[in-house]
Amino acid sequence: MIRLKNRWLFLIGVFLLGGVYFFPLWKISIAIPQYPKEIAIHIWISKIENASEKAMEIMNVLNHNIGMKEINPDAVPELKFFPWILGILILLGVIIFIQEKRIFRLAYLVLTVILLSLALYDFYLWEYDYGHNLADDAPLKIENSSFQPPLIGQKTIANFIVRSVPMTGAVFPLVSTVTMLLTVIKEKRSQ
Repeated sequence: MIRLKNRWLFLIGVFLLGGVYFFPLWKISIAIPQYPKEIAIHIWISKIENASEKAMEIMNVLNHNIGMKEINPDAVPELKFFPWILGILILLGVIIFIQEKRIFRLAYLVLTVILLSLALYDFYLWEYDYGHNLADDAPLKIENSSFQPPLIGQKTIANFIVRSVPMTGAVFPLVSTVTMLLTVIKEKRSQ
């Protein structure tokens, strides 16, 4: 009975991963002295959208001046394949729920942590590339400058304040992982 209850808790953890499909994962915003309101974009698992009016358009104009790449959701392949990877991960979790062996749930937990860590690292690399690989023909050149947004937190870049913060969608993988970890720990204790 205890094992079945633990397996149901595991399944809840697996389904919590699906919350990523319904809420934005990240918010990147810029506060600029010339604009009265913060300019922000939301990053979802499958899209990047304006969180404030014409945010991407304004950011792209500003970024062009210092040689940064344009924010173009169609040019980000992860937005196309991450939803599929997560869907396969959830399906695999359901299959593992059916299995009786604890080792499969432990392996799934490890796989989930690895994949989530790789996704976060991939986001960091995207930000790094975006902030460091500047066009040589940029109208404004600021020597030895990096325009990489912070992974999490706030950073002053030139006269801009850039913020990068997780949003509701990022909470689901965290809660999911903790739920599955509790399941594996409870199963170990009940053996």
